[in-house]
Amino acid sequence: MENKIGFFFKHQIWHLGGTIVFFYIGTQFVDLESNTNAFIGISALVWFMIAMSIPLVHQTYVWICWRSELCWKLISNTIGFKGYVILFFILMISRLSAIVLCFVDYGSLYTPGWFAWILAIIIFIPGAYTMYSVKKYFGFLRAAGADHFDTKYRDIPFEKRGIFKWTPNAMYAFGIGIPFAFATATGSQSMFIVAIYTYISIWLHYFCTEKEDFKIIYGNNQVS
Repeated sequence: MENKIGFFFKHQIWHLGGTIVFFYIGTQFVDLESNTNAFIGISALVWFMIAMSIPLVHQTYVWICWRSELCWKLISNTIGFKGYVILFFILMISRLSAIVLCFVDYGSLYTPGWFAWILAIIIFIPGAYTMYSVKKYFGFLRAAGADHFDTKYRDIPFEKRGIFKWTPNAMYAFGIGIPFAFATATGSQSMFIVAIYTYISIWLHYFCTEKEDFKIIYGNNQVS
């Protein structure tokens, strides 16, 4: 890697800049000022902002850790992979706070019924199978980016079992689609906005950060 600084920032104007733009657009489409619902004293509007902010914080954290590790082994020489992965999963689990938004904004777009609930289950199933496949075949540590820290992964082929036999990007294609299931089941307009924003932002992460990192880790010939 000849230009480490250049690689560290490579495509981040599109990744983070694009995510911030879609964050702003999302906030313009939601109207929760008149929503008086709250959970543990937190208003629906604040829950919406939390749900929108966590993906941005999470993806920024991942970018900084992954690129600084590939360029300078910075994470290994400071907090270590264990420290990185603890915060990674704290941020990942924090994304579930969006579920609260579904209920404080329940029925704002439409009143859900049996059709919506059945459709939500249909949408949820591929996401659930993705999580099962990650646990059984891929591993949550590898999903968190262990291949950026441990060179042994460079000799392990990309996973082709479970849902990964249909697409190597199942976590982004199906797993991150789970918020759509919750939005569909509850008829929450703000949750639909969060789901769309989350889906777009994770693909920005993939193309601008992860795919470029894979070229360094695995070589251009293995990156799809």
